[in-house]
This record gives sequence, C-alpha cells and structure tokens, in this order.
Amino acid sequence: MRRRGFIGLVTAAISWPLVTYAQRLAATAHVVQMGPVDIPQQTDATRRLLAESGYVEGRNIQLEFRNTAGNVDELPALAREIARDGRVDVIIAISTPAALAACKATQTIPIVAFAAVDPVAAGLADSLAHPGRNVTGIAVFSEETTIKRVELMRELLPRAIRLGTVTTKLTSGAQSLAPVLETGRKLGFEVEAIDVDDPANIATILSPEILARFDGLVFVPDVLLGAHMTEIIKMVSLSNKPAIFPSPDWVAHGGFMSFGPDFADAARHLIAQVDRVLKGAKPGDLPFERPTKFDLRINLRIAKALGIELPPTIVARSDEVIE
Repeated sequence: MRRRGFIGLVTAAISWPLVTYAQRLAATAHVVQMGPVDIPQQTDATRRLLAESGYVEGRNIQLEFRNTAGNVDELPALAREIARDGRVDVIIAISTPAALAACKATQTIPIVAFAAVDPVAAGLADSLAHPGRNVTGIAVFSEETTIKRVELMRELLPRAIRLGTVTTKLTSGAQSLAPVLETGRKLGFEVEAIDVDDPANIATILSPEILARFDGLVFVPDVLLGAHMTEIIKMVSLSNKPAIFPSPDWVAHGGFMSFGPDFADAARHLIAQVDRVLKGAKPGDLPFERPTKFDLRINLRIAKALGIELPPTIVARSDEVIE
C-alpha cells in the first residue's frame, strides 16, 4: 500500500467517529418527560438545563412534557403510548411510579429516572453502579431523609408526642414508610400517616380540625404534594402546627422548615445523564447517582409565630435562616 493511501485510511478511521458524533448532534433528538403531574418549575428547569447543555428546541431537540393530571394509575397507559412512538430517543421519568411504568412499557428506549427510592429494591436496576438495563438516573432514597426530618422534629419539640407524616398514593405505593414510622416510635412519637388520597381533598384532609390532634408534621418528597404547595402551606399555617418539608422551595413559599437533598443540584445531574445518553452512552453502563448536597432551612419569623425557640444546634447546622 502506498504511503499516501495508508495515511488517508488512518485519517478516515480517526475522523469517522467525529463525523458520526457531529451528525448525531445535528439530528433532532426527541425527548419525552413523563410524570404524574404538571409542575411548571420542573418543566422550566428541564428546558433551561438542556439549553445550557447545547440543546435548542426546534434546532437539535424536540421536547414533550406528558403527565396524568395527578392520576397515578394512568401512568402505565401513558408509558405504553410514549413507547409506541418510534421516534422517542430518551424518556425522562419523574417519580418512581413513572419510572416503573416506563420500564414495563419498553426495554429498549433509554430511560433516565428521578426516583425517590432505592432503584435496586424497586426493580429498576441490577445495582447502583451497573444498572444493567435501559434505566439510569438519580435515586433520592427518601426514606433516609424523611427519617432525618423526624429526628429534627424531635430536636425541635422535645416534649411532642403526636406526629403526622403526610403522604399521597404516589409515595405510599412506591416506598415503605415502615422505617420512618419505626424511627418515630423509637424517638417517643405516636406516629400516624396522613394520606392525601386525592389532591382535590387537601382542604379537608389537612383541615385545622384534623391537624389539631398532632404536635408536628413531617412531609415526604412527593411531586403531587409539590404541585399543590401553596394550598398545603396555607392549610398548615391555619392549623398553627410546625411542619418540616422536603425541600427549600417550601420554605421560600412560606413553610416553616425544610431538610432534604438539593433538588436543583440533583436536576443538573439528571440532565447531565440525559446528555450522555443522547451522545451514545448506554443507560445500563451509567451508575445511578445519589444526591450529595443536602439543605436545611428555617423561617425564623414563622418559628416566632409558632412560639418555638430554635435549639442552637439546629440553627448552627442550617444552610439558611430566613429572618
């Protein structure tokens, strides 16, 4: 072989992956985000983070946002409908039930999930390090952070007895509250789960009359609850009961206290995984990530209104104390 021909072959071999990669970027990727409810802030964050990663709607990405209007039981049908569309490149599944529904609907379309529970125990992955299937994502392990919220409530209210944990069908069906309830009992609480069976019933289920029998409230991470944040905070305020929420946006909207993962940081990692999959990575080779940043926030004005003297240890650990 002549030297010039050999160099040409080598150059072609080197440049071929780069050409393929450029062609893939130039093509329009079709990404569908599915979940049980529409949360505009979440939709905006997905759009913004994808744009920051170089994906421009109408140019190199097509985005769809699908939800079941709060009806968790309709997620499997929605997932099957999405899977039948042969043009979908990635499914972003928000919540464990959405991820499970997507997994059952397709074993070929890549799924990047935001799961509240252990994905191995839930059947989404073979292991955290090597999921081994068509799913990867972020796993919050919300039982652990909810247990921490129960412990914070004990520090905050050393003489409290009755504790309510607020859930919906979404969380109570996807994860076990047994460790949370057991922790509460070990700390001397009488724990009762308050199940918001239908968001339309929030005003009744979280009425002052119902909440009067509790000394404090602990909320679990739940996208259905998050979608009705303003109404829930209003009802809790009317009850004059201290409540610990799962993320700082609750405090920003008038809640008393929050502890949980930094969901904004977790969302960045989630979209980074979507980006890697769109560039050719296999979900089964991408480890499920766990949040590494956690946030404790307190609204001091509400603490004073509730007549709560904050322990110095909690104040010292807080990431932000709102005056």
